[in-house]
Amino acid sequence: MTVKTLIITGLVVKEHDYSRTNLLLKQMLESTGMFSVKINEEFRGCTEETLQDYDLIIFNYDGKEWILDEHFTYWGETAENAIYHFVKSGKGAVFYHSSVAVGAETPLEYKRMLGCYVERNGRRNPQPDFLITNTDNNHPITKGLKKNWYAVNDDLLVGIDYAPEHKVEILATAFDSVDEYKNTGFPPKHFKVKIPEGDLNKMHGVNTHQPVAWTNLYGEGRTFSISVGHDIDTMRRETFLAMFVRGAEWAATGKVTIPKPDRTGENRLKPWPFYSK
Repeated sequence: MTVKTLIITGLVVKEHDYSRTNLLLKQMLESTGMFSVKINEEFRGCTEETLQDYDLIIFNYDGKEWILDEHFTYWGETAENAIYHFVKSGKGAVFYHSSVAVGAETPLEYKRMLGCYVERNGRRNPQPDFLITNTDNNHPITKGLKKNWYAVNDDLLVGIDYAPEHKVEILATAFDSVDEYKNTGFPPKHFKVKIPEGDLNKMHGVNTHQPVAWTNLYGEGRTFSISVGHDIDTMRRETFLAMFVRGAEWAATGKVTIPKPDRTGENRLKPWPFYSK
């Protein structure tokens, strides 16, 4: 089976090189031999007919160009309803990196698809490198993968909230330590942060293990979200790569057949993304 995939993108904050990232995501998926990927940088005006031949959509989309912008732009009622119908009817969606962050203008149904999410006026833990723990190694997406692995030069988006009536299953977490916020320079000027009563210990979700990868059921369909992957440093990690492509397969089909990369023997000569023949 070829999983026909559409990446919905185009409006991404300037610190993310989204054009480069989209090509890397496309390369990762197509290297498995299972996916055929196209990229759409302007989804406004699209309809159910636009999506009818696809099995999976991937969001690499922020809704604004700069992190301090107050206004979020989505796709309009027709295009958004096409997305909801697509997933609810039994197909799949993947939310990549900052696409898991939402704001006041984010439609409730978008949040329901995500299952859980980070509010835009939430925060990023200052730590650029952090340990991720796969919390459910029996799930088809994570089974057989390393339990502990590192994100490098990445964003730990924290302060997770849950949508009403969600059906979320957490696959991986990272610890949001309050000690990381006590360094000089927090909060950064380019990012609004809620610090209740000026007390770092009262920040939403602090000093807890926060989700960085999860699944959700939405109607008859499935979604997979992974909030790390800011740049190539984490994307090149073998566990990230395997989790992303397997999460995409699971969202599209409800099962996982893609193995983790075999990097033994002569296979060590294979270039990233390791599945390439």
